[in-house]
Amino acid sequence: MTTTTAALDLPFFRRFLDRATTVLVAHAAYLTDLDAAIGDADHGSNLKRGFGSAAQAVADAAPTTPGALLTTVGVHLTNTVGGASGPLYGTVFRRMGKMLGEDAEVAPETLGRALAAAVASVRRLGDSAPGDATMVDALQPATDAYIATLAERQDAAAALEAAAEAARAGAEATVPLQARRGRASYLGERSIGHRDPGATSTALLITALYEATDPALCAVAPEPPVEEQPEERSAPGRVGVVLVSHSRELAAATAALAKSLYGAGDPAPVAPAGGLADGGTGTSAELIRRAIGDADEGAGVVLVCDMGSAVLTARTLAGDGVRIADTPFVEGAVAAVVTASAGGDLAAVLAAAEDARTYRKVTG
Repeated sequence: MTTTTAALDLPFFRRFLDRATTVLVAHAAYLTDLDAAIGDADHGSNLKRGFGSAAQAVADAAPTTPGALLTTVGVHLTNTVGGASGPLYGTVFRRMGKMLGEDAEVAPETLGRALAAAVASVRRLGDSAPGDATMVDALQPATDAYIATLAERQDAAAALEAAAEAARAGAEATVPLQARRGRASYLGERSIGHRDPGATSTALLITALYEATDPALCAVAPEPPVEEQPEERSAPGRVGVVLVSHSRELAAATAALAKSLYGAGDPAPVAPAGGLADGGTGTSAELIRRAIGDADEGAGVVLVCDMGSAVLTARTLAGDGVRIADTPFVEGAVAAVVTASAGGDLAAVLAAAEDARTYRKVTG
């Protein structure tokens, strides 16, 4: 039996936090691009904000044990990271911190139990399982690999290296999966072919945990992200619909409603472009531009806007193949999505959306 090569003490976990922050900040744009294809286009920016400010939260709290350190980071992430990532990553760190307890140096077996508790909590919170194309697809195999390797070799560094390899493989394995949880699940089969951003960031975190075993590894600049290749399309698909709103929540909810009301199969591509990049109220040309790219299958894109600056911003992006519908937001969105899903061309989708202006809700 060999001895453990990594001391899992407070300096180790501080190195982990520093390395995780460096890597996530370096990959923030890449993670956001992944999320733009199937989600809210904010995953990288949210994690950058949360981890980028975690060091100050740790300095303020001055934790003296690994468990207290991870708990502090978990509470901070829950409070500062937007979307679903805040509760999920906050749960990972808080649950691990609780399992590590008050020990000044963590036994390798205890770290394994902490990882297992974290993945169980994430699965319960997100109602997710391996194969759903979520962060669980990286976190579960990483945990399993750590526990199995530690049982065989009794070497924490080797176990963490195996965990990092399994996490990266798990993130890669989400590409052919259809998302079954989270915003990406709204896309149905169109989520296939995209790497899950949560699994990708989880793999980066687990790799950072391994790299913390060796200060020399932490000093190496993060590897550049591997850019996802665009899908090849042999022929134009259906007309896409982009919902431009001042509110991220309103755009997403309207997209979900419109798709749910098309009951004949897979709906046409619908991409919400609501709010600002930081989640605030307003409209963002960059988010609209990304949404147009997500919804464009080569047959044209119809923009449905709510009011004011949403219309003005959309006008700057309209042109050949990208048209703005003069229509009420919710009614027009439903009409456009249903018509596009049935195979209508750009003119038919525009006409259907604009006919929604004549819907009467009272008679006489």
